[in-house]
Amino acid sequence: MIVVGTAGALGLGAPFWAPPVLGTLPVFRVERVEVAGNVFVQRDDVLQLAAIGPEASVWDDGSAWEARVRSHALVRDARVRRVGMRGIEIRVTEVQPLALVMEETLVPVDEEGRVLPLDPSVWGLNLPVLTRGVGVEDGQRDARARGALRALAALKEYDDAFFGQISELWPLGAESVEIELIESGRTGRVLLLAADAVRGLRRVELALGHASDSAASVADARFDGLVVLRTRKRG
Repeated sequence: MIVVGTAGALGLGAPFWAPPVLGTLPVFRVERVEVAGNVFVQRDDVLQLAAIGPEASVWDDGSAWEARVRSHALVRDARVRRVGMRGIEIRVTEVQPLALVMEETLVPVDEEGRVLPLDPSVWGLNLPVLTRGVGVEDGQRDARARGALRALAALKEYDDAFFGQISELWPLGAESVEIELIESGRTGRVLLLAADAVRGLRRVELALGHASDSAASVADARFDGLVVLRTRKRG
């Protein structure tokens, strides 16, 4: 009764020596491990990497468990917390696939252009395709591709609905990116500076909102303070 009462009070100002002392008691051995936040990473893989031994206590330092889970190619971060007297939760933050590139087949890549071990057909990954500038230099995607992918990541964070309309993109040199849209009512392609993609898109939205010609097919926002709209040829 005294031990359980002390454990219940821990977190509310327990003395600094309490967790190490309690960690030696069998009542605090880890009996249950929960995995949260995972979509692509299998629970069994997380548990195998964490390698929480049979003598582990909920009061043990979880940094080594976290570091081992982070070694997975699809895990960006991992955090361990206690759940009750005998439980541990490992919450993972996964690396998100951002685009598809053509190698031998279409493969998913993250914001830095790293190929992720995911089968697009199995996971139903409906992502924009980076069709040019996908070469690899010294083990890394080339600088043009990385710039285009970082612009894509910024656009996704800014407007997920717009991201969902992107079918294809490619770098235009080292500084710009061209984006092809699907199901867009007013424009088919958008040209943006890669390092300033979100502000460029905002200017495109403003320009289209004021444009009288709804047949615009290309919006070019690579010029400071100016958006050039090109229209489809009629006839």
